[in-house]
Amino acid sequence: MATTAFTKTLPDGRTVSVTPFITAFGAVTYTVTDSGGGTVVHGWLEKAAERGVSAGRVPPGCTHLIAGTEPVWFTPSEAEAVTALGDVALTAFAGSEQGRILTEWRQEQQDLAAEESAKTAVLRTPEGKALAAERARLVAAAAGVLDADAAQRQRADEDDDDGTDPGQYYRVRMPANEAAHRAAIAVLDRFDAQHPEIKAALDVDRAAATRRFLEYD
Repeated sequence: MATTAFTKTLPDGRTVSVTPFITAFGAVTYTVTDSGGGTVVHGWLEKAAERGVSAGRVPPGCTHLIAGTEPVWFTPSEAEAVTALGDVALTAFAGSEQGRILTEWRQEQQDLAAEESAKTAVLRTPEGKALAAERARLVAAAAGVLDADAAQRQRADEDDDDGTDPGQYYRVRMPANEAAHRAAIAVLDRFDAQHPEIKAALDVDRAAATRRFLEYD
């Protein structure tokens, strides 16, 4: 969504127009175009000090820039005028159908985050943290049995390639590993039966992390 542009002259004599645009998430960015319509730079209007630009690289009288391969610099008054145009664009966006949809989406996200926070609150208590750590240990123990079994099976198969008998693994170690894994899972199941709120909270936390990854990454 564009509004009236701000016009300024660059040090090399070119006249450029600075036009605000609203991103899909309702933030203001700016496009600087030359008289031929070519894009000089597009990005955020930033304070040089906040961006970490050293004082020696800032043109005299300037405080803000739109960074890029060819940055465009602004004096305080120019930055104020450009920001004002951005505010006008934001106001117009807020009153549009797209703005209404974004507002509703943000509210839904806030409500969902609050619901998830309530369901995972137990994980932020000292007792909940300790129980979650214990469950993680039990899960790792069960997984460790499978990892050890896989390594033993690989060694047995490699021994077979060398002409030795791999039967020791298949007759003895594999049944023992299967029994150990069943026992480890049984311990985990007992833990979950005793502390169902921990598994439920961890499931919600894991689902929330996946949702955030899919939405923002």
